[in-house]
Amino acid sequence: MLHFLTTMPISRRLLVAAALIAIIPGIVIAILGSSYIGTLVNINQTAKTTNEAVKFSTDMQADLLRMNALLAGLNATDGNVPTQTVQIQREINELTTDFKMKLTTYQQNYQIKTSSNMKSVHDVLQNNAQGNQASVSQHTTLFIVNLQWNNYVQAQNRTLQDLRQQAKATTFTVDQAQANLLYLPLKGNLDNLVALSESLGQVVAQVNTYQINPILFGTIFAFLFSTLVVFLISYVINLTITRPLRQLVDLTQRIAKGETSVRAAIASRDEIYTVAASMNTMLDSIGQLMQDVQGQRDFLQARVDKLISEVTSIGEGDLRTQAEVSNDALGFLANSFNFMIRELSNLVIRVKVVAQQVETLTATTQSRMSELVKINDHQILEMTNAVATMQQMADSTRKVTERTQTLYMFARETRQTAYNGRGAVQQTVIGMKHISENVQTTAAKVQLLRDNSREINHIVSVISSIAHHTNRLALDATIQAATAGENGTGFAAVASDIRRLAEQTKDQASMIASLVRNVNENIGNVAISVHESEQETAHGTGLAQQAEKALDSIFNGVEQQAQAIESINTMVTQQSLMSKGVLQTLLDVSDEARKNSESTRNASQTMGRLTRLVDQLRSSVGAFKLRDEQQMTPVRDRSHSLSGILPPTPRSVQSRQLYPPAQR
Repeated sequence: MLHFLTTMPISRRLLVAAALIAIIPGIVIAILGSSYIGTLVNINQTAKTTNEAVKFSTDMQADLLRMNALLAGLNATDGNVPTQTVQIQREINELTTDFKMKLTTYQQNYQIKTSSNMKSVHDVLQNNAQGNQASVSQHTTLFIVNLQWNNYVQAQNRTLQDLRQQAKATTFTVDQAQANLLYLPLKGNLDNLVALSESLGQVVAQVNTYQINPILFGTIFAFLFSTLVVFLISYVINLTITRPLRQLVDLTQRIAKGETSVRAAIASRDEIYTVAASMNTMLDSIGQLMQDVQGQRDFLQARVDKLISEVTSIGEGDLRTQAEVSNDALGFLANSFNFMIRELSNLVIRVKVVAQQVETLTATTQSRMSELVKINDHQILEMTNAVATMQQMADSTRKVTERTQTLYMFARETRQTAYNGRGAVQQTVIGMKHISENVQTTAAKVQLLRDNSREINHIVSVISSIAHHTNRLALDATIQAATAGENGTGFAAVASDIRRLAEQTKDQASMIASLVRNVNENIGNVAISVHESEQETAHGTGLAQQAEKALDSIFNGVEQQAQAIESINTMVTQQSLMSKGVLQTLLDVSDEARKNSESTRNASQTMGRLTRLVDQLRSSVGAFKLRDEQQMTPVRDRSHSLSGILPPTPRSVQSRQLYPPAQR
């Protein structure tokens, strides 16, 4: 089997494996599906049949109950209502016909032993003891129900006939009681039939549940079987691919360790076999190539040793040596060495000439640098003096700036003080005006008070006059009462009271008049004081206004002085900044002069070192040995490239590959 698979290509092999993996589980699933569908159809058919049997038996039970209820109700029906009786009889006849038809249908379609519709149920219950007993019970119950139904129908017909013929009540009652007696056992057996039908449905549902379990077990077994088949197919296909690949991996590891004689031994005829054959061919080619490279290496090693012996003297400075040129790769290298020696000889000559020229130029440059150093030192001395002078000027300017700043601050304070004083005087003038206005108002009120006191004095005079006249009238009344005798006793008492009140009024009026006179005197004094205060206030207001004008003049003078001081301060500050800028510029120029002097001095020292290096270069170049004709040859500029001077390389040499021993 494995040999047959290894002769197939890997793609076809994988295609066959995929087909088998898809077909085998598909077949198993199809078998299980058909079995499951058949079982479900059978289960549905049996469940439907048992449900219909239960429905028919329940309908018969309802018809029987209705018939008995109608028949029992005939006893209470009035004989004078024939229409209702006829309607009840018609409904009883219809229910009887319907019950008989349903009973016949039930016997034909739902009896387990005789009905073809119940064959699936019979098959389901065949292996169940409870199911066999239920089928026998159904057959017996149907037989009894038929007998009892026929007897009940006869009794019911007799009762209806008695009703139609208007028989005696006793006869009707006896027939009706007979029908009711036959109804009770019929109803009991019909209830048993309904219960039996329902129990058959439960037994069928239970048996159907048991039928599903084998399908589940079969599904699990089919899944495990399909998984095992897929695993075996995958393992076989994997074995036919990975085993040759592991052999190739072992082969490459042995080759990496240096076993170049090993070869791949693959017995298959697939793509892996093609790769193994290609690897074997490649290993053969590599072995042959290594032998060729070894021979070329030995030949080139001999030529290299000879070339090294010829050019060894170049390292000692002898440029008169010439390498032997042959028609191979090393000949091209020898020709290159010869060209390099010629160019190096010319370079040495040019270096000698240039070193001599550089020595002359460096001597001249060094002398000029010394002169520049002296000039820079003199400039630095003059710049130092200028910086000191500017420093003194800057210090003086700074002191002037500080004093001007102090004067400016004092001017600002003076201006602020004058401004505050002017504001205070303005407030004082305003206050004096308010005081003058208040004093004038007070004088007007005092005058009004004097007028009021005069009116009060007049009123008091009138009251005193009234009290005097009242006193006289009371005295006259007393005299008249005394003249009247006993008849005027009461009037005399009243007159005495009036006289006493008039005396009191007169006394009080005198006191009020005295108080009013004192008030008038005080008001006169107040009026005089107010008049004097008014005059003093007017005089103070005039003085405050004069002080305000004087302070305005002072403030204007202080303002002009502050502006002048501020202008002076600004100009002095600008002058100080300019002095600082000039001083900083002089310092920068002085630093640059020092840096230039230092740079010139360093350049002079560099020229001295360059002169010494030129001497060393001339000594080093003098170590090279040149041929006499090269020493006499003038130096020429060579602008052409190296490729234009070297001889052409032979094609046979260009096509060869040189492998040093380390790379090989």
